[in-house]
Amino acid sequence: MLLLLSMLPIYLLGNLHCLGMCGPIVMMLGKHRYRYCYFLGRTLSFTLAGLLAGEIGAVLNLILVHYHLPAAISFIFGTTMILLSVTMILQKQMPLQVWVGQKLAGFNQTLTLLLLRDQPLTTFLFGFFTLALPCGQTLLVFSACALSGNSWTGFMNGLAFALLTSPSLLCAMQTHVLIHKLGRHYNTLVGICAFIVGALTLCRGLADIGIMPHCVLNQQYHLVLF
Repeated sequence: MLLLLSMLPIYLLGNLHCLGMCGPIVMMLGKHRYRYCYFLGRTLSFTLAGLLAGEIGAVLNLILVHYHLPAAISFIFGTTMILLSVTMILQKQMPLQVWVGQKLAGFNQTLTLLLLRDQPLTTFLFGFFTLALPCGQTLLVFSACALSGNSWTGFMNGLAFALLTSPSLLCAMQTHVLIHKLGRHYNTLVGICAFIVGALTLCRGLADIGIMPHCVLNQQYHLVLF
């Protein structure tokens, strides 16, 4: 629970990262009939990855304890998290991320082909294997899961990470609907905005010639509506 609470800001702020990185991809799924299968696949893979990371951390801890080096796991994953955080702040990629991205290039190309198929299984698999995309944020989260050395903690954090970063992707998926609706009402919306601006302009003119007073919102900061 302590790890979940400490990582909560990362999970919530992760929506911004996910929107920028996966948003355009998910947007293309917006018109699929089975688009929500993407979230099922993504949530399952992130949860299993968290579980596996926690289990790996537990195994490493047992091995290192046997050799009287229990603090090594903290140094290993702690250093990894610090390096990842620095590269994220500097908007760079670690050599490992670049190498992994190159090795997975062919796989990712195959993965994108799943976008062309509007089928439940392919959409689910696309969501499941998005975990393979080179992403510093996922490496950071699953390093923390491994650091916990507990499979249950890893499971809960993987699940929380998937669920709490889904809202931004859900919004991206619905973008095409919003654009379509706004497109139908484009003339109305622009017309209303133009009418308001025109009305304020007329009020300003009437105020300038003394027929009506100026509308001052804040005298101190000179905020005047007209």
